Amino acid sequence: MDGAYDEIISDNPFFVELKNEYTNLFQHCISQSWVVCVPRIGSLTTRVFTVEDFCAHILVPSDELPETNYSTLTEKQVTVSNKVIILEVTKELPLQSHILFEETFYTEDFLKYKVWCIESPLEPTRNVGDNTITKEYLTSINDCIDLLWTQAAGRQVLDQIEQSVQVFLKKQPSLPIAIGPLKDAVSELYTQCLQYALQNRRLREKSKACKQILENIKIAVECYMQQILFDALFKPICTCCSYEDSHLNKKIRNMCDIQLRDLDIKKELYHAVPKAKQILSKIDSYNTVLEKVLCLKQALNAINKKDSSNNVVLLTADDLLPVFVFLVIKSGLPNWYSQLTYMKEFRFSGVGRSDGDESAFLITTLEAVIEHIQSGALAGPPDPESYYYESNLTEENLNNRQRKNSLTESISTSDTNSRDETLEYIFELVKANHTEQIQTILLRNQRHLESIHANDNNMLKITLESDLLNDYDEDDDSGSDTEIYQKLCHPLCNCKKCCSKISKNLLRTSPTVNSRDSHGLTPLHVACIHGKAAIVEILIEMRAEIDATDLNECTALHYAASRGHQNALLLLLHSGAHINQANIDKNTPLHLAVNNGHLNCVKALIYFAEHSRKMIMINSANESGNTPLHLASKWGYEGIARLLIENGAEPSLQNRYNKTAFDYAHNLKILQVLKSVTPNLYEYIHITTSDVKVLNYRNDKNLTFKLQKMTLRYQDNNPSKAVENLKLIDRILKAISYGDVKLACFYMNINYADYVDDSNQLKDSSCHPLCECKMCKKKTESCTEFDVNFSDSNGFTALHYASRYGLDELCNILILNKANVNCSNKKGQTPLHLAALNNKTGVIRVLLDNGANINAVDITGNTPLHDASDMGNIGAAKILISYGPNMTMLNGSEKTALKIAKERVHLTIIDLIEKHANNS
Repeated sequence: MDGAYDEIISDNPFFVELKNEYTNLFQHCISQSWVVCVPRIGSLTTRVFTVEDFCAHILVPSDELPETNYSTLTEKQVTVSNKVIILEVTKELPLQSHILFEETFYTEDFLKYKVWCIESPLEPTRNVGDNTITKEYLTSINDCIDLLWTQAAGRQVLDQIEQSVQVFLKKQPSLPIAIGPLKDAVSELYTQCLQYALQNRRLREKSKACKQILENIKIAVECYMQQILFDALFKPICTCCSYEDSHLNKKIRNMCDIQLRDLDIKKELYHAVPKAKQILSKIDSYNTVLEKVLCLKQALNAINKKDSSNNVVLLTADDLLPVFVFLVIKSGLPNWYSQLTYMKEFRFSGVGRSDGDESAFLITTLEAVIEHIQSGALAGPPDPESYYYESNLTEENLNNRQRKNSLTESISTSDTNSRDETLEYIFELVKANHTEQIQTILLRNQRHLESIHANDNNMLKITLESDLLNDYDEDDDSGSDTEIYQKLCHPLCNCKKCCSKISKNLLRTSPTVNSRDSHGLTPLHVACIHGKAAIVEILIEMRAEIDATDLNECTALHYAASRGHQNALLLLLHSGAHINQANIDKNTPLHLAVNNGHLNCVKALIYFAEHSRKMIMINSANESGNTPLHLASKWGYEGIARLLIENGAEPSLQNRYNKTAFDYAHNLKILQVLKSVTPNLYEYIHITTSDVKVLNYRNDKNLTFKLQKMTLRYQDNNPSKAVENLKLIDRILKAISYGDVKLACFYMNINYADYVDDSNQLKDSSCHPLCECKMCKKKTESCTEFDVNFSDSNGFTALHYASRYGLDELCNILILNKANVNCSNKKGQTPLHLAALNNKTGVIRVLLDNGANINAVDITGNTPLHDASDMGNIGAAKILISYGPNMTMLNGSEKTALKIAKERVHLTIIDLIEKHANNS
């Protein structure tokens, strides 16, 4: 058309990415004879394209006027006149773009399609001048990529950085496990990448003209390098910092019940803490120092107050720091020290800056918070076993005492001041370790109660704590001694009702060894919480109930294990405490000891079980499916992980999120410990929580013995047979990925001809719906002995792959052979998830028509509609919406499918979801 401009359209980045990354969309355009518009090189301000960008540049001819009237796949109307494309953005201001030239291409099958090279993109964008930077401050890796792409007028600089990183990794396949050498090596790589960037004439000229541009180029080069290098770099950093991380985690885990009021945080800041915590917990998802530092900044900004005019009121450091401490403790991140080291040591672009560097201030603030937690200033005494209250306990200071911490606040108080020896008074004596006084009071109270009911054994049962908790009527039995006796039938009455009132009053004012407070805590619980071994021994001798549980179903053994009090724990074990007792969250004492990093208690539990010939459930799973080894791996407790492995812990067990201990290991030391027990097994076998029952006990650690006892989805328990099956499923999946349905059926021992006729059409399943002839039975019943639900090491079945590659014919065949349409892989994805991710509309219909769960969620909480909205797959979204999914479901990031679509600016999907919501 216009001979004034020319370029090689096949080299245009926009056109290349459409063909390579969005093959299905491109092939569909060709088959439908749609027109592809390609903006000329240099007209786009970004190199990061979404499916929405491509849909906005694909023109669908109208049925009435196919030569002049079109619509884009984003449902905008377009007219073409005199080589000018007019797009109706708004009625007052339409967007125009000239057609520079047209080219006609042919596929290998001789299908013809048109490509128009246009002067500017068919979407409203702001023009960026040659001498400006898109943003004064960079906020994400995409900003950095855009800057290097647009300002260098191409991807040459990005390619050079990628190539430098790849060469660096080839030269050093295993990076040094020491911060100093590691930092020096990466710093040298950064310098090399920055040199490549400044060799570009455009970038060099702009950096000379403006200092801010030079700083942005430095940051952009650093971020892009870190993004590519992160996976190889961060594991060695975590390994270097594994000791510091594990010790910090132990401090944090033992403060997990800390409350805002314990840190003297102002009440007006309470409302902002949940949002700030949510922001800060995402820091682990970022790969660059820039994004991690900005995450810190956003978390702190979320805490700042707003005045009546809705203006932000900056708080002082004294106000912010306690909140920051609380956020770090509650974030649940297992590698804070590694995160700090990465931000502090690998931020090369900020070195030598003398101005007020906000990033350096934020990093220093985080360092101060971590050091404060690490110092133990918040954790109480370092040796709780030997700690005794420095207290001259008197009646006066007990009556006027103030609550000092969150633990004592969990202990109920009594409004009765007529007597000093209340249950609360006993608890205070326990905490103060007044052994003799406790023994004297409890023995006296016990004898007093026994003497009252000596003549009636049935009345003794009334004094039990269960009666007190279940039948207590505050209106009936509260009050002073005088008021209680006034409510009796007569002063000397000994009927059951009157005895009950007297007994309950005595238990409240004269507690016994088994008395409970409103939280179900007994004196034995409190003694174990505070590690008072001498009092634990006395209470046991007084026949305290060893396995009494509180409202959370925790026994005294749970508290001793979670607080690290080995002496109290051993006393309980030797007195017959139930070693495998689970609390309300299905956590055993071993879970709690491991979670809080108490190696001494873990040893005590395991060795006691071994010497007393009791069975400890080393692989028991809690409510989340986590075994003790999951927790040791997550928090980096190397010594505990090794001890668990040596005593039969199984690292391949999966929790409810299909995660093994390998998945939670964030440093190489833990990985090495986990691999030491089964160096090859973990690579291809994933045991589900249903297999835990055969691994609960520390039996033979021989691998063959374990394989013979586990039911691993294989009909033959022979390990060699398991390997053969895995090799076979690998061949099947490879054939499916090539689109070779016949070969895949051959491997699965399925007769392809039984399902497909001569014209390659799927045969009808039956003569009629109720037909029971032999031929129909053969078609509808599984005709193969091969289990089509076999999966590879990542949990992918043949149906997963058939759905992923859009082979609806094979999906039908597999379903007829009893394939599970709702099976999930290691990431929790069902075949419907993969079909939605890859926009396989035909497969989506097949799966949904055969019972696929449209609201199934993966480990990130995404439903198939979330995935379709995220990818911008309009066809998949339309079909899913037509089947009526739950539009209000939130994923792990607390986002609906509509919110994701809005964030990605997928306009068509937004309209589809909103129209469906309005209609329903």
